[in-house]
Amino acid sequence: MSSERGAGERVYRGAVRVFSLVFIVVGLAVLVVTLANGGGPISVGFLIGIAFVGVGAGRLWVGERMGR
Repeated sequence: MSSERGAGERVYRGAVRVFSLVFIVVGLAVLVVTLANGGGPISVGFLIGIAFVGVGAGRLWVGERMGR
């Protein structure tokens, strides 16, 4: 039973990492597209991109701290 729990936890942690990295990549893509199209640091696209990067990085950080 405990080996199933350990395997499930590894899958969960891996999925969290993958989705966190996806959030970071999407945020960076939004930032690049916004800046390439002339958006500034107060534009909606820029703020959304920063939010995605922040959420992804924050989730990675929390996941690493919880894993200790």
